[in-house]
Amino acid sequence: MILDQIHFIIVEPQTPGNIGSICRACTNMGVKNLILVNPVEYLVDDTFRFGWGSEELIRRIRVVQHLSEIAGEMNILIGTTNRKRENQWPIYSPKDIAVELNCYLTPSTQIGILFGRENNGLTNEELALCNYHSTIPSATEYPAVNLSQAVMVYAYELFQTLHSTPQYHWNLATKLEQERLFELIGESVETLPFKTRNGTTAFVNLFRRVLGRTKLESRDVRVLYKLFGLIKKK
Repeated sequence: MILDQIHFIIVEPQTPGNIGSICRACTNMGVKNLILVNPVEYLVDDTFRFGWGSEELIRRIRVVQHLSEIAGEMNILIGTTNRKRENQWPIYSPKDIAVELNCYLTPSTQIGILFGRENNGLTNEELALCNYHSTIPSATEYPAVNLSQAVMVYAYELFQTLHSTPQYHWNLATKLEQERLFELIGESVETLPFKTRNGTTAFVNLFRRVLGRTKLESRDVRVLYKLFGLIKKK
């Protein structure tokens, strides 16, 4: 699966509860690769309580002591931040990042999304390692998004973009098919044991008004054609 190539990397997480919540968010969105850089001791009750349902991911978290140990394994690194900095890079929203990454993905591409510390995020040096910088838009000038909430937002956007429902390809009826249907409707109405108040043409125009606002496919026209064909024969 595509999400197997994406690694969520958390730098120096400081609370087991947050780690548990992060695991739960990742599990819900299908993110299977979680790397902790120099974390607090996390195999404790709080982690499992906040990470209910994600025990498998908790137990196979990869732990490294320094970011440099895994940065070189990635083809693309995205650094998340909510601080304005000098010499600011272009900033992408989580949704924009998901769309951008979709263009990069090949069977061998490895992508890391880097999240900083709960208290002060990523350092300038850590951000300098990243190909992209990203932030979550908010209504406040100085947002205070919880670390696990941030992970959930990015995981959701990636899931939505990379596993979007395939678009339905409409096989729309041609105007010729539609006109033949309306013609048959008129012929069928003429065979009914009652007369329409404003005449057949006006009655057929009611069907035009209704059906004209729908995405009529060729198969829909065939079904209706059969139905009104049966009416005409009676």
